[in-house]
Amino acid sequence: MRIFTQFEAEEGAEPAREQELVRENLSQVRAIVAIASAKGGVGKSVLAVNLSVALALMGRKVGIVDADLNAPSVVAMLGMKPGWRYPLVEGIEPAAGPFGIRVVASDLLPGGEPAPITFFGDDYAPASTNHVAPAEIGLAKAMRAMLGQARLGALDFLIIDLAPGLDQLYEIAKTAEPDAIILVSHPSALAVQAARHAIELAASFGAPVTGIVENMVGFNCDNCRSVRPLLPEGEMQGLARTYYVPILGRLPFDPHAAQGADRGVPFVREDPDSPFSKIIVEIAQSLDRTLAARARQTQSQI
Repeated sequence: MRIFTQFEAEEGAEPAREQELVRENLSQVRAIVAIASAKGGVGKSVLAVNLSVALALMGRKVGIVDADLNAPSVVAMLGMKPGWRYPLVEGIEPAAGPFGIRVVASDLLPGGEPAPITFFGDDYAPASTNHVAPAEIGLAKAMRAMLGQARLGALDFLIIDLAPGLDQLYEIAKTAEPDAIILVSHPSALAVQAARHAIELAASFGAPVTGIVENMVGFNCDNCRSVRPLLPEGEMQGLARTYYVPILGRLPFDPHAAQGADRGVPFVREDPDSPFSKIIVEIAQSLDRTLAARARQTQSQI
């Protein structure tokens, strides 16, 4: 068990200073993109990794932060084998991933072999009576530490792969102030309900969802290269229309993409002609165009 006691809450303006360091550190990043999901098991990390690779193959400078501290998967999905640990206090040197992608993840943090992270040290107990739970304090400080100390440099895109849950979306919106939030879901009624909560939460603090990626909408047929329905369809499109949030792509379930993730081979590179990979590339191209147009508009208003 790794206990990050350096993430304890402190009095005074330290959080504000940490936030300032995050802004300064990310000032050379053209676009910060948060990949979020209201619930787990929707394929968010597979999308984050393959989207990062697609952008890198387009010639963009890309970094990716695995913000799921206790279930990191980005390093493994990229086929990287951590051979060393980087320090937190003196700055974080991102690992060099494939296709030039710069990688920051908790399984590259100090502490030996990957182990669960807790924010409860000797001074904290799970039954703490503080009005803010120590784990929540720890998450906020961990995010500020990772984003404020990672030497990311000049990037076109920084992809932040969040842990599932609305609290993660809220925290990263405050900390990183992303230029785009992509919500990943699948077509089931329960997932659509959870997505509604995420859209409403994001809108409530001024960080609207940029678009939805609907995953597992069908099953990719190996032999015919066609996609047949897998889950009931239509509810996510209705949600998107209600909240004026575009659906960026509808991804089929492809067993080979899941196998590629387990083997550490991004599927968008391994099988670029698959329906799954083509849609990922379309999402990457659309995101690149949208954020470039937004940057031009902002520049013209200055």
